[in-house]
Amino acid sequence: MGGLTIVVRPILAAMAHVDPILEELTGPGQLFEVEEAVVLGHSMRVYKNRPRNLRDLLAIGMSHGDLAYLVQGEVRHTFLEAITRALSVAGALHDRFGIQSGDRVAVVGANAPDWVIAYWAVIAAQGVVVPFNAWWKAAELQFGIEDSGTSLVLCDARRASTVVEAGFPVDRIVVWGQGDRPEGVTALESLAAGEPAALDFAEIRGEDETAGLFYTSGTTGRPKGSANTHHNIITNLMNFGVLNKAQAIAAGEPPSGEKATYLCIIPLFHATANFTYMVPFMFAGHKLVFLPPGKFEADAAGRAIQDENVTAIGGVPTIMARLIDDGVHERYDLSSVTAIGYGGAPASAALLEKINGAFPNLKKKVSTAYGLTETSAIATATGGLDYQEHPSSVGQASPVNDVRIAEFDGTPRPKGETGEIWLRGPNVVPGYWERPEANAQSFVDGWFRSGDVGYIDSEGFVYITDRAKDMVIRGGENIYCVEVESALEAHPAVSEVAVVGVPHAELGEELKAIIVVAPGVTADADELKAFARTQMADFKVPAYWEFRTDPLPRNPAGKVLKAPLRGDHSAVFSVGEESDSAL
Repeated sequence: MGGLTIVVRPILAAMAHVDPILEELTGPGQLFEVEEAVVLGHSMRVYKNRPRNLRDLLAIGMSHGDLAYLVQGEVRHTFLEAITRALSVAGALHDRFGIQSGDRVAVVGANAPDWVIAYWAVIAAQGVVVPFNAWWKAAELQFGIEDSGTSLVLCDARRASTVVEAGFPVDRIVVWGQGDRPEGVTALESLAAGEPAALDFAEIRGEDETAGLFYTSGTTGRPKGSANTHHNIITNLMNFGVLNKAQAIAAGEPPSGEKATYLCIIPLFHATANFTYMVPFMFAGHKLVFLPPGKFEADAAGRAIQDENVTAIGGVPTIMARLIDDGVHERYDLSSVTAIGYGGAPASAALLEKINGAFPNLKKKVSTAYGLTETSAIATATGGLDYQEHPSSVGQASPVNDVRIAEFDGTPRPKGETGEIWLRGPNVVPGYWERPEANAQSFVDGWFRSGDVGYIDSEGFVYITDRAKDMVIRGGENIYCVEVESALEAHPAVSEVAVVGVPHAELGEELKAIIVVAPGVTADADELKAFARTQMADFKVPAYWEFRTDPLPRNPAGKVLKAPLRGDHSAVFSVGEESDSAL
């Protein structure tokens, strides 16, 4: 796909390269026409010609017929095959498991064609899909299942035993893929072999009703379910489409009916892969290629790009850095790649320069975007010449999004001055699942308080300078330090604990735990690391540990002062090796 670039409305005196193009593409009579409408009581801009329900995308996907859709090694599905398989599963969800419109159904697993099919099966049945993090341990899954009211779990074989360990009944678990399976679970293959349901067999849900619950780590120590509606997710689809089309026109590319082939490295349970690639590709007829499950290997990615003629790659900056630093471009033919997009963590200007040099036909069609699960992915974006000229920016607001820089009490800040980033638009969720207190703090008069700190320049480009929330972004994974601290505090050797982020060359940031050891007790990093792995996903376990007997520094209000605790990275040590990836 082409790079992402956007426009701020009204058009500013100093314009981005695609501003006039987007003005035309979103004008009257166009596919991406924008109009004013009231959404959940708030007036905002919306796409006039949008689909009204995610299930509508399956009818559009049917029209792509025998075009390749899902590829992982020898497993290949056309659009027709994948949708037919999903409709067979959807019918079985209703007939065999009693799934009704609005019921929550979890999907847990590594990226795979059957993950995508399970997702669309839940959508076809008009259930609420709940994609849990595939790295979660049993305790985390148990919380998510209970919090969401999940009544059925679709998972891969590797996660099935963890779902059982979480206390979920085996007769409500459907499993796909190779590996040992607990006795009593149902094979997804048996459901897919049945007669496909009619596309309209389930009662359609309103576009402002919840389509998916995507769990985000919480500042209170417990994840929150972002209740993304059909309208939210489809708005991101429209954002993605218009931004790509505008960028292609800005680059001088002639109209083309060619379909993209996208190497999907990032997990499907995240907003970026799900909302920005998987969903739009059903609409547009593009192909998704997955790597083998397991730890990310640069050579596997290079081989897939070469063998499948991949035209686009997306991911977090960490993945792009690994590909280039590993020299993949020297061992494989990457000439098919014409577009690269990433987000989820800050990227440096140096990385952008490396990318431009490693892919011969990229033509500077690199893009980046900023958004959150709560904004259903894209809120701001930039690409092409605009990105080359503003490499430190995360772009401008999409045609239907507004960005405001505010004091923490909501008072707007002038352009160029720093404050909290507030976001508004039809892609912003109504709130978190059954979290009234959190909703009151984060959602104000239709605006979402991102918790990120930044500013907007005179051209409308947004820059992120800090995070207001106590969060670390490790390889694109958001980790809230309080969640890790809460888990470690349960160990008898821990009197006090503070968790901070420290720089890491590949991952961007890594976790460091500062432990005040309880009197008369001994502790070491290996013991605490093993304990932590029983409580939470491996990627949340600190890699660096510091032990002390002095109390943690605090301000007069008793809050731990973390800035002085970050210290010098060389003063800490690493324990063990990085955990396997669930990609």
